[in-house]
Amino acid sequence: MADKELLRRARNFFFAQKYRFDLGLQFLVFLNFALLILTASDKLKAILGLEHITEVILVMIPVGFVGAWAFGWFLDKVVHSPQTTERETVKRSLVWKENFQKLDEIDAELKAVRKALEKKK
Repeated sequence: MADKELLRRARNFFFAQKYRFDLGLQFLVFLNFALLILTASDKLKAILGLEHITEVILVMIPVGFVGAWAFGWFLDKVVHSPQTTERETVKRSLVWKENFQKLDEIDAELKAVRKALEKKK
């Protein structure tokens, strides 16, 4: 039994670290965007025919951040992405399926007890 507990704790530890890593990866997107703009700056300079690309970079990076924030706001407020993700996770989870099955059993037993009590009245 101690082996199962050790495996459970190890699994929970690794999934907690994966969750933290996933949160950190979200911020890596912003760093990648900024580096992409800096890398493409010479090409932008040639395409746009600008002498100094610094001003464009100083505008593009904040616009990119605001655009990412606006898309996140849209997903949060309009699409309700966190709630939809949670619903999908619950739908696929064996633990939640077992919990709902037990709740249904408890509900059925409770209804039977209520019915029996009403008959006694």
